[in-house]
Amino acid sequence: MPSQRCLAFFAAVGASLVAAAPQPQVASSITSEVGSAFSSATGAAASALPTVLGDWPSLSDIESKIGVSSSSDLSNISASALLIPSYSNYTEQGWNVRFYGLVYKLPNVSTSDLDSIINGLSTSNLNDTQQALLQNRTQDLASVPIANANISAVVYANGSAVTDQSGIAIPTTDEVGEFDYFTTIPGLHDNFAATTVVETGILDVTGPGNGTSILVPSSGISVVSDIDDVLRITKVYVPNEGLYNSFVQPYINVPGMTELFAHWLQTLPGVSFHYDTTTPVELTRTYVEYLFNNFPLGSLDMRPINITEPSQVLDARQNSLLKLFQTFPNRKFVLVGDTSSSTLLSAYPQISTQFPNQLACIFIRNTSSTDSDDKIPYNTKEFQNVSSDKYFFYRVPEDLFNLDIANGQCVNSSIPQNVTFGEQGGVLGNNGNSAAGAVKVSALGVMAAAVLGAVALL
Repeated sequence: MPSQRCLAFFAAVGASLVAAAPQPQVASSITSEVGSAFSSATGAAASALPTVLGDWPSLSDIESKIGVSSSSDLSNISASALLIPSYSNYTEQGWNVRFYGLVYKLPNVSTSDLDSIINGLSTSNLNDTQQALLQNRTQDLASVPIANANISAVVYANGSAVTDQSGIAIPTTDEVGEFDYFTTIPGLHDNFAATTVVETGILDVTGPGNGTSILVPSSGISVVSDIDDVLRITKVYVPNEGLYNSFVQPYINVPGMTELFAHWLQTLPGVSFHYDTTTPVELTRTYVEYLFNNFPLGSLDMRPINITEPSQVLDARQNSLLKLFQTFPNRKFVLVGDTSSSTLLSAYPQISTQFPNQLACIFIRNTSSTDSDDKIPYNTKEFQNVSSDKYFFYRVPEDLFNLDIANGQCVNSSIPQNVTFGEQGGVLGNNGNSAAGAVKVSALGVMAAAVLGAVALL
């Protein structure tokens, strides 16, 4: 089990333009690129977000709903910074640290304005607990990103600075306030060894920004996991219920997953954990609070602000996986997802065929095998290029508990698979054939089939 020692990142944030810092040494020459588009998602497929948020509001929509009409409306509000939990890799020059996050301003917003941000969410008849959760989870949706913000960072280890107090320069934020930057921290390797978990924080800004950065050893096993309907029960395949579970209900773990991840933390060699979701970056704090109260510390990749279209969401998945695989070329990866996420059913096989020597296992939870509410078909065609001993569609976490992953065992032979390479399960599925023992689903009628077929969950 990795030891836990503290490293703090303190970022001073301003809104002035500065020259970009020299390009640092980045693992595998990785740089972060984001597009310039920022628009509302449209259509049934685009609106079926992993947390079933409905049509995601554009920046202009949010500004209109919270009464911000110009930059002058924010002039008296200090900029805040959010550091998303990240990972660092070890080089001959020291730890190569990823600085990943968002600079924004959060105006004072009324309760009614917050409720109105999410289209389609009924806020009537909520009890006090549900109302408090709704307010807490929607507040960050009012964040207005600050483009071209100046960022500097001071790095602390064990309470002592390992960089000059004036800080290190981080390139300015992009046009939607985001930054994603690797830089080697001289001297940090004298304070930390691989396999440690480190803590991060923000200084000289008004908003909270605590996160984590994990120092990942060059070799070992990395567990990469989706969150919704893998770690927590969301029911993205029941849109109204998925929306309700995301914003007004306490988060509930998928039974057995906390125990499985604790087992992996104890038994997998050189293990690190990386959580990946296509939930928008504004909801980072809600997810961090949930994750690290229930699962091992790790890094987190959120969906960039300016990503809305389904194809862009798939690209975001693939890009975050590519960055991980290239940053840690000598590590093996365990990829965990579920059948309700079409992006994972495509991205996982694609990254595994691109880097076959780095794949340990792919584990996909078949939600339709344990939840009769899931009547959405899913497509397994991308798996035809993956060796059948490398992927496994499981029903419950207990199906994975006794696998010898470190020695290449990915399949529990006691669990039937019945996987064909095409549509599986659901009303429109492959004659009811579903992986991992899913039951056949009877036809629900022409109208229901049309609706379900239109909802391409991301």
